[in-house]
Amino acid sequence: MDDKTRTVAGMAAGLQGLKYDEARLAEIAAELEVLNAAVRKAASAHLTFDDEPASFASLLAREAK
Repeated sequence: MDDKTRTVAGMAAGLQGLKYDEARLAEIAAELEVLNAAVRKAASAHLTFDDEPASFASLLAREAK
């Protein structure tokens, strides 16, 4: 199990109380990697490192419409 899959396993179990087999955890890790990249790319067009953390939540709420 690679580090990303292990991280997903820990989050699923620790935060949600869920357990998946290793194949499904690897799929979830890959899906999250794509989603994370898309969110980071979208946010980088509107946010800078020095913005307030609330700016990210505001951007998500505004763009989710």
